[in-house]
Amino acid sequence: MGVMKTAAVKGIIPSGNKVSELRSNLLRLITETSIVLDERFGSDGLQAIEEIFRRLGEEDAKAMKERLGFGNSLKDALDAWMVIGHIMGSKMEPTWVSEKRVEVSHSYCPQHEEFMKRGKLYCNQACLPYVGAIGEKIGLGVKMDVVRPADEKDTCIKALYVP
Repeated sequence: MGVMKTAAVKGIIPSGNKVSELRSNLLRLITETSIVLDERFGSDGLQAIEEIFRRLGEEDAKAMKERLGFGNSLKDALDAWMVIGHIMGSKMEPTWVSEKRVEVSHSYCPQHEEFMKRGKLYCNQACLPYVGAIGEKIGLGVKMDVVRPADEKDTCIKALYVP
């Protein structure tokens, strides 16, 4: 047995490897769940995906407030997005358009990449309901909109704002 395999079997796995493996599995899970529900149930499946990820986002927002101490501001909502982006391995660039609006672009989105490997984007059903719920549940009165939807060539640009 090789050194790496022996170490892994004994539970000695470098934290970077654990994070990479978990992240990869999560990206694949999101993709496969979306594909299967779409193929089996069509538009009902797509609606189910949206509901699942919206609920997960609401629950995660609540947990982030409790565990990380986020407040209720637009900045807190953005910070929560940045935390999720770091966890998922995204490269995100926020641009403050005004005191009440921040737009976030992605120079790299691993979920977009994973969707594209399988030939169909499910950003509207999986990602957007999730991050929308996070932003809107963290920030009091905060709303999300899509400035530019993702397509086959590029990732989305989203905004958080206070009306």
